[in-house]
Amino acid sequence: MKEIILIQPKAGTLDLLGARLPLGLLSIAAAPFQKGYHITIIDQRVDMHWQQTLRSALEKDPICVGITCMTGKQILHALEAAKIVREKCDTPLVWGGVHTTIMPDQSLENPYVDIVVIREGDLIFIELVEALEQNMPLDGIKGIYYKQNGKVVKNPERDFIKNLDELPDLPYDLVDVSAYSSMDVEGRSADFVTSRGCAFKCSFCYNIYFNKRKWRAFSAKDTVRRLKDFVEKYQIKTIYFQDDNFFSNRKRSKEILQLIVDEKLDIKWGTLGLRVDTAMKFDDEMYELLVASGCMNVDIGAESGNERILELIDKNITVEDMFKVANKISKYPFILKYTFIIGFPTETREELRTTIRTALKLTEENKNIYTPILAYTPYPGSPMYDFAVKHGFVPPVSLEEWGYFGIDNWYYNFKSWLSSKQMREIKSIEFTSLFSNKKIKYKINKFTTKILFNLYHPIAKFRFRNHFHSFPIDSMLFKKYFGHTL
Repeated sequence: MKEIILIQPKAGTLDLLGARLPLGLLSIAAAPFQKGYHITIIDQRVDMHWQQTLRSALEKDPICVGITCMTGKQILHALEAAKIVREKCDTPLVWGGVHTTIMPDQSLENPYVDIVVIREGDLIFIELVEALEQNMPLDGIKGIYYKQNGKVVKNPERDFIKNLDELPDLPYDLVDVSAYSSMDVEGRSADFVTSRGCAFKCSFCYNIYFNKRKWRAFSAKDTVRRLKDFVEKYQIKTIYFQDDNFFSNRKRSKEILQLIVDEKLDIKWGTLGLRVDTAMKFDDEMYELLVASGCMNVDIGAESGNERILELIDKNITVEDMFKVANKISKYPFILKYTFIIGFPTETREELRTTIRTALKLTEENKNIYTPILAYTPYPGSPMYDFAVKHGFVPPVSLEEWGYFGIDNWYYNFKSWLSSKQMREIKSIEFTSLFSNKKIKYKINKFTTKILFNLYHPIAKFRFRNHFHSFPIDSMLFKKYFGHTL
């Protein structure tokens, strides 16, 4: 069988926390790997000589080169890799992931994009690989856009995979699992996905377009079977469930946790996906099961401390419920992360300050809570994107321009409703909130970032708690000296 190359680009600022397993690439690699194709995964985040690795892999005349990317700085790193490919050969460049799914036409205008895989690539990619290998027409492959004779051909969409249990196990041996980490804990940690999508309608989220509000999941038994195999083979001690909404089906999630206990899996775990309204429905038995199964942290999207903003973004939760959940969980030993967002169009300064006060009060009522505050980012594909444009946001006009649309700096590079003063204040709030609470340290895997955290923490704590954001020299210096390297 011939060669396939898959590339995981750097992600920018997110890489400061450390590198997590490239689960997306492993997912699309699973079917070709099962059929005997030789696959090389090149991860820019962990391979310091990735350019050389790529050039060597291209000598094997690959069928195609697959590249995944999100909106933001990752695009620029992806384009860097694509240019190396094109300099060496005419191997088709296949792009997938969130950004090219949402902006396929604009992406295909770039000379370094030949084919775009839309949404789930698990089954699409193997069909595409086989067609390219046999020089067969691509018009029968659902779920791709591609260039042909100077024009863009748009094949029909492919339905979501109905039974995830039928997918092959991820080929973790294609990467060095020990090179990745999801949390700074004793022993190895790794990300793991048990479901896809989210049925809710938060208007700032790309998920509404990408997953069409459809939630799909591996069964509880198959989840734990895969999890057990992974944990035992690679000696994983801590798992981070990277699902958009791990607790979407409470009966299933409860069964998973009970199976972890029954199977005597000696692991700790955390999860990205828990909503306030879902947590409100948990009884003591459910929380005790979380503890018994090894829960060490739970991430909750609070988003705002202001009721008008919560209504604006279709969050369907209340500030009162945030505090009820915080108080209810306070008797349990796991860390609770409440994430907030500021800088929404039409948000007033007082509404912003209300969010900060809410965040600070939550940490006072539950000492295991930390509250990072992020700047709102008008991602394409989200319902709020057009609202942002209406209020002054001027979006990028090309794939390469979207590469300068980082989650932490987009408002510096593109015109929006934010004034210069607002941008400085938001950046300072965002920056100091991340460093102000030591509970966040378990998320930091990179040694140099941990050193910086320890040095800056006392300053950040003072600035954040005292609303001292008028002259954010620290965040400005960070942007100047580190921004270009990410």
